[in-house]
Amino acid sequence: MGGFTLIEVMVVAAIVAILAAVAYPSYRESIRASQRADVQRALVEAAQFMRRFHSSRDAYVGATLPANLQRSPAAGAAAYNIQLVEGNNLVVVAAVAQTFSLRATRAGMMLGDRCGDLVIADTGQRQLVNALPGQTLQGCFRGS
Repeated sequence: MGGFTLIEVMVVAAIVAILAAVAYPSYRESIRASQRADVQRALVEAAQFMRRFHSSRDAYVGATLPANLQRSPAAGAAAYNIQLVEGNNLVVVAAVAQTFSLRATRAGMMLGDRCGDLVIADTGQRQLVNALPGQTLQGCFRGS
């Protein structure tokens, strides 16, 4: 009679389990890397909005990010929330006249991400906040 023995089925199950154990972490890291790339784009777009605001008013005071620039990705579950930062405080409306910083805070599937949160200043300077030890800006956010 044809068919598979229990040993053959167990060998196939073991091979599938090993492949899954190797492939799944790589897949998750690939997804996280794409979310980090998307939030970089969103932060640059939000920084451009702030610069346009400053160009029209000669100050950042009163600036608020529009809803479409307050999260990344713009549709679906948020992986990052983007907010203005003054000192160490997240704010909704800018109160400082000549500088700004934007912070992308991890949310949803990115909460446990090793790279932490990304901050971009009006000068274009970027930094990691709350990242695990040993993480670098270049290693976490390509092109930084």
